[in-house]
Amino acid sequence: MLSKPTKMLTKVSIFIFIAIVLLASFKSHAQSPKLELFDSNGAPAGPAIILKSDANMTLTGLINHVVVTQTYQNENPFAVNARYVFPLPDESAVHAMTMHIGERVIKGQIDKKVEAEKKYEEAKKAGKQAALVRQQRPNMFITNVANIGPGEQVIIELEYQEIIDYSSGTFAIRFPTTITPRYHAISGEVEVNTQNQAHVNPLPTGWLSPVYSIQNITQNSTQNDTVPSSQFSLNIDIDVGLELVDISSKFHNVDVQNTAFGQYKIALNEMNAVNRDFVLEFKPLQKEQAQAAFFTQQFENGDRYGLAMLIPPGDHFTQTQRLPREMVFVVDTSGSMHGQSMEQAKKALFYALSLLDSDDSFNIIGFDSIVTPMSDKPLIASDFNLRRAERFIYSLEADGGTEIQGALNAVLDGSEFDGFVRQVVFLTDGSVSNEDVLFKNIQSKLGDSRLFTVGIGSAPNSFFMRRAADIGKGSFTFIGSTSEVQPKMQQLFDKLAHPAITNLALSDESGNSLDFWPSPLPDLYFGEPIMVAIKLNDAKSVVLAGQTAQGPLSIKLSTQNSSSAQGIAKLWARQKIKSLLLYNEQSTVKDEVQELALTHQLLSPFTAFIAIEQTQIKEVAEQTAQATNAVPQGMAMRLPQTDGQSRLHILLGCILLLGFGALKINRGLKLSSEYK
Repeated sequence: MLSKPTKMLTKVSIFIFIAIVLLASFKSHAQSPKLELFDSNGAPAGPAIILKSDANMTLTGLINHVVVTQTYQNENPFAVNARYVFPLPDESAVHAMTMHIGERVIKGQIDKKVEAEKKYEEAKKAGKQAALVRQQRPNMFITNVANIGPGEQVIIELEYQEIIDYSSGTFAIRFPTTITPRYHAISGEVEVNTQNQAHVNPLPTGWLSPVYSIQNITQNSTQNDTVPSSQFSLNIDIDVGLELVDISSKFHNVDVQNTAFGQYKIALNEMNAVNRDFVLEFKPLQKEQAQAAFFTQQFENGDRYGLAMLIPPGDHFTQTQRLPREMVFVVDTSGSMHGQSMEQAKKALFYALSLLDSDDSFNIIGFDSIVTPMSDKPLIASDFNLRRAERFIYSLEADGGTEIQGALNAVLDGSEFDGFVRQVVFLTDGSVSNEDVLFKNIQSKLGDSRLFTVGIGSAPNSFFMRRAADIGKGSFTFIGSTSEVQPKMQQLFDKLAHPAITNLALSDESGNSLDFWPSPLPDLYFGEPIMVAIKLNDAKSVVLAGQTAQGPLSIKLSTQNSSSAQGIAKLWARQKIKSLLLYNEQSTVKDEVQELALTHQLLSPFTAFIAIEQTQIKEVAEQTAQATNAVPQGMAMRLPQTDGQSRLHILLGCILLLGFGALKINRGLKLSSEYK
């Protein structure tokens, strides 16, 4: 007869053995070659529809005109509804949509979002083929296609425009191909150095998540093992009127042809291209030719719009005496940064430390679900403190949720500073969904600090990064690989070392204020241009006024010698919508934004494109298939990505707790028998 302690130990041993067998089975299953679909919360998703996507770009002047074609192929023996959550550049002005069904072409119409959604649902239930395109975020969109018949193909064509980026003598265009899974903040408050309890992680109202295709997932696998379920092609025509040098794709293989003077054709030459942002950079042979540019668009009713790019001379950024500065480096250590993103962030921090001067002070703050500062106060950049900082950086690990608001609360409190400059450098992939809450937090607590955002990873949330820098009166830098860390951080520190031009505004030759956007204009840093869209009307010249460290700035641009361009009015409206939503409560500007979007045929939070084929099909679709996104390159596959939870870690923890409990029970039973 076994004693009670022996029985208890036997039962616990059997349980632990079974748990270990299950754990090994789970690991083996995870390593087996298998195609699975997951949403951004890690939940399994149904089979997806086949998607082919093409992008054709035409760069003229300062504007990139883009046509994106999405081809949905239903290989099922029954009708389906298709859905696709996809990215576009955060500054894109989406102004047209067309649906192709065989030889039939249905032109999409802009409408109020609520009305468009209602029309789409009615058409779907009636068995009609329809398409609906909406904006979920300025860089995140949703296409719905209703009632695609068995074996049928439906093509959705989208058109958008954007202003070409120019900074530090280099033009750049960026096309996102996938979406980093978003973290949905649990609450607005995060205590410093305290452990958060588990809470329900609610989705924002109406939020639709991407789904991801994953193959050969192992415990430590990365995107190199992922096979995308979609096809993608990209072609670019460049005609900016300048001879170019150093045309290079930063993260993809491309073919480049110089067809004529100042004209170039670029084609993507790579199969697995949809797991990271596409970035193309090119430089003018004569940089002085790109110091100023002005384009105008004239309408029959007399309205005239302008698009201006101006780089003030470098001597406007000099100062007689360098002020001491306090540098605060805030680094995202949440689960979505796991893998290559964390490596890039650490390398950027190490390089930043090497650029500090002896009279600078600094601090480093890591954050995920909690905020962990290196020091409770800024430290002088001495050798001892720099070595301490290096040890702190080495210790950083990616896990937990992306609670950015807690980090912002730790570094911004509305304070003003005399005798020194306080600059906050924020390194993150920005993979959050509560951007508006964070923008308001920055606006209310910025004080005299300046916020500079550094986008890390292969597919960062550029909408958050760019807008946060605008409100924070800083600038946005993107680092897409470890090879870019040194040159990009050097460019950032060149900006940090020079005083900004502030209080920028535009007027006509008579001093009358112009209707320009974005407004207010952000502070201007060394090597950056002013990019602004203006409603000109009868203005013969535009005067840029601002304040430099040496005194007032005034630069005059003539509108009479400008070049003609198309699409400027839409870019003006897009920039106005951006500024209205960024600096105001959404409810107070909804009517104005909606009217602007309807007038200029633009997607917005309150408008959508709808296209309906009036002919009814035989079969009404009862199932919805969602086109998949590729997992961003370099991201360790531990879905859900950004909250850092691991079923493996939880199971191991349970086993250890049970084992410890069994020992305690055994000890208690022994003591009890001794007393008897």
